[in-house]
Amino acid sequence: MSAARPSEPAALAAAATSSLILVHDADCRAVAPDYWDWSADAHHTAAKTLTAIDDDSIRTAAQRLADDPADDTAAAKLTEVLTALLSRPDGDSEAVDALRTAAARTESLSRLLVRPGAPGRPAPAAEAPGTESLLAGLAREPHGGARPVDAAVVIPFRAPDDATGRVRNLAAVLNALADQSHPRDRYRVVVVESDSRPRWRELFADACDAYVFAPDQGRFNKSWTVNVGVVHGARPAELVCVLDGDILVDRDFVARAVERFTRPGTQAHWPFEDMLFLDPDSSARAVRTRCLDGAPGPGQDHLRGVLLRRPPGGCVWLREDLFTRIGGMDERFCGWGGEDQDFVWRAERYGPMDRHRDPLVHLHHNRAAHRGDDGTPFYEEVESAGFCSWPCDSDFGRLDKNTPPAGA
Repeated sequence: MSAARPSEPAALAAAATSSLILVHDADCRAVAPDYWDWSADAHHTAAKTLTAIDDDSIRTAAQRLADDPADDTAAAKLTEVLTALLSRPDGDSEAVDALRTAAARTESLSRLLVRPGAPGRPAPAAEAPGTESLLAGLAREPHGGARPVDAAVVIPFRAPDDATGRVRNLAAVLNALADQSHPRDRYRVVVVESDSRPRWRELFADACDAYVFAPDQGRFNKSWTVNVGVVHGARPAELVCVLDGDILVDRDFVARAVERFTRPGTQAHWPFEDMLFLDPDSSARAVRTRCLDGAPGPGQDHLRGVLLRRPPGGCVWLREDLFTRIGGMDERFCGWGGEDQDFVWRAERYGPMDRHRDPLVHLHHNRAAHRGDDGTPFYEEVESAGFCSWPCDSDFGRLDKNTPPAGA
């Protein structure tokens, strides 16, 4: 195995266990379909070499996990026995070397790592926290208005009538944003709903400082929705946070970000390094812990999910003048995918992007379509023009962008 690849036994054991889970768990793979496609061969190879190990304890644990990829106890047992095997001085058989090499390869090129939950965690609660209870218990009421603030958090949103998971997630995010250590009158929370009609306005308008409706009957355009929020809801604010409506934040989320921007040279950052995408049960637990139990964070150390290594989106902080200098987000992206990567590439061209390790988690919801009927990713509609080709002088965030011309 190359000296330039990971070699720590526990890390390799966790990677091999993760590969086995990914091969047998479609829900884990669906967290990031492109990331899975780019590394699927390596994960299949790791799973194959794992099952070739001639050891009864490993074979038993691997089979149990393959039969039930969500079995955290089985995952913990397999990682334990693999760590012991890879730590042994005499563990140099051809099969063990093949496993070590395959696990190191997935650690070197995959952006997916399954993180099992705590072994023996209790059975799921009968019901996940409800939207009404999350919005009824806001720690501090919104202040509204256009007063100067340190920061504005812009949340783009769309949810069909039956997308209750997305609605619950936004309620949880607003609950967590109301419970912040930063003074409540020094930051603004802006929800921008983009849809054919403002179907959730009555539910969310009073739970944020500014609710903006952006009419659009086509595929969800996150870029334009965010731009509308910055232009029509965030200003005037020194800092802008683009936050997806399914990222649950901790109590010091705003305060930490504002403090970071007081450091010379700071213009933009991701507050996370790797993002943990939770499964349905862990999402319900995180929401209950953070929003109903009043904990300062979601308790992610005990939750099951898939880590995405250094993803480009989900939550990005930057100065408002940097956002404006690059023309906001590229409004040609329409449908899921590509817009976040394009945005941060352009932002980093003009200002340095830092990464931190804040305890943020992604709440589970049904995945949106990311390809057209012919299988082509939506972002390829823009790719022909070239990523990072959005003009800096674009007239972005126009609310009349999708208004039919008179007489049409």
